[in-house]
Amino acid sequence: MGRRHLFTQTVALLIVLAGTLAVSTSTVLAKDVTLKQTYVNHKKELKGGTLKVGYPSNTNFKGIFIQELGTDSETNRLAELGQSGLFRKDKNGKYVKGGLADVSFDRGSKTALITIGPKTRWSDGKPVTARDMAFVYEIIANKDSTSEYYSDALETIMGMKEYHEGKADKISGLQIKDSKHLLIHYKKMTPAMEYVDSGYLYNDAQPYHYLKDVPMSKMAQSDKVRKHPLFFGPYTIKKVVQGEAIEWVPNKYYGGPKPKLAKIITEIVPLSQAATAMKSEKYDVLLNTSSTTYNKIKDDKKLVTLGSLGTGITYPGFKVGHADKDGKSVMDKSLPISNRALRQAMAYAMNVEAVTKKFGHGVTKHANTLISPNYGTYHDKSVKAYNFNLKKANELLDKAGFKRGKDGYRTQPNGKKLVLTMLDQKGSESNVAARANYIQLWKKVGLNVKLYSGKALEYNNYLDVLSSNKKHNFDLWTGVWSLPPEPTSYPSYISAPTSELNYGHFTSKENDKLVAQMNSQKAFNTKYRIQQMHKWQQYMQKEAYVVPLYYQYDLETVGKNVKNISADATDVKYNLWDQVALTK
Repeated sequence: MGRRHLFTQTVALLIVLAGTLAVSTSTVLAKDVTLKQTYVNHKKELKGGTLKVGYPSNTNFKGIFIQELGTDSETNRLAELGQSGLFRKDKNGKYVKGGLADVSFDRGSKTALITIGPKTRWSDGKPVTARDMAFVYEIIANKDSTSEYYSDALETIMGMKEYHEGKADKISGLQIKDSKHLLIHYKKMTPAMEYVDSGYLYNDAQPYHYLKDVPMSKMAQSDKVRKHPLFFGPYTIKKVVQGEAIEWVPNKYYGGPKPKLAKIITEIVPLSQAATAMKSEKYDVLLNTSSTTYNKIKDDKKLVTLGSLGTGITYPGFKVGHADKDGKSVMDKSLPISNRALRQAMAYAMNVEAVTKKFGHGVTKHANTLISPNYGTYHDKSVKAYNFNLKKANELLDKAGFKRGKDGYRTQPNGKKLVLTMLDQKGSESNVAARANYIQLWKKVGLNVKLYSGKALEYNNYLDVLSSNKKHNFDLWTGVWSLPPEPTSYPSYISAPTSELNYGHFTSKENDKLVAQMNSQKAFNTKYRIQQMHKWQQYMQKEAYVVPLYYQYDLETVGKNVKNISADATDVKYNLWDQVALTK
């Protein structure tokens, strides 16, 4: 499946370290599967050279090189060479000093002061300014911009809501003190603010001097965004083959260490061809390596697969409502899928453990909650997964009044016909097989599940349908989220009633209460915050609006001619790519 990022600045899966790497660390996955986090290459670096990077996908990238307007993971990952984050983070994802910009929080005055480094420049040579940082918030909050990332977290900034609703022409809480200092005034401070990419403070800037004359409504399609974008990262775009490939060259104005490569080519490779392409040395790096590809290349001595358990999760979600005219989620209790017993029964009818063993190849794990074990004690290991149990599924449906007809399929409790529509995206052969298996198992418990438009959709079409606000055009969908290191990211955004990422449109007083508590003033006490996170996981597992299936091991494959590359994020100072090199 293609991967959708919850935020544009998602936790990095492939990390490039500065300097010579010393000792490698490992992550043990299963009895006989061990992944390295760091590949140590002692060979001498080449000066310059061209690095070839593949991204496995059956979908072309959209090529909107403004993260706040982009919606596809393909563009986000391929553009990491230029779209550097401004801030540096520690191993837990919290802010530390020493990035292209730094931030200091003052809980007393409810402010965040951002200081931009003197060497941080755009690829046209202009300095990155406080106005460029404020511009990011304007893009997200402006209703004409088509951004999907406006959130409750952003509304904690003074004046943000008024700007978003068109009642003010500027965001009052963004105070530009001078060209290098932006002071952000908040209505309240939360524990989540301590983490990079939590959504309260954006890890980005956009070139106001370059884009100020482009109307917000036309920005996503502008040549300045799609063909000739500016970046402050180590590389910049020389050429784009729309949807297929990007040619990168060093950004001579980059504020970090001088990039080591003369050129980098990033391109889309069909999922079915990824393993063959790596074995034939077509690429030096393969991003987002699937479990199927990993299984085909794991014994190749020319290649090394790096990775560890990530924050991502694969899931089915249920569309139990719609968005009203103001974009707020509204539940519709008349929908069959709004019946909790039906959602739970569908979860029990899925043989997730068997699918994980057959197609996971030791690098996927059956999930028990929506929060990955990667988050440490925030993950509630006591929550019971929906283990395969057809008897339990049938009992739930019988008790809830879903009666079987002569054709073997169940009707709604009101006697009407029950046909559930499933939205899914095109994927690998194993994805197709797993989906067919689940549809057959649902049939065994009397549920008639059909694919939306009779087929799995190409990823961009899938996203268009998924994010549409039509009242009801599908009942469930499957997807993959990649999440930032801040542990409350999932509940704070995907289940927020005003979030455009709340595709299922579920909302409840209990959910709102739990989400508010995990980022309240009391939640600065970590023990209390963990307790609230555990309560939320238990609540969501019971309600089954979204059902966790698999935790993702984040895998990247590299050739042994690559140097300074790792899956350990703790030593990254500026960018993932600024020190990667080729060897002789």
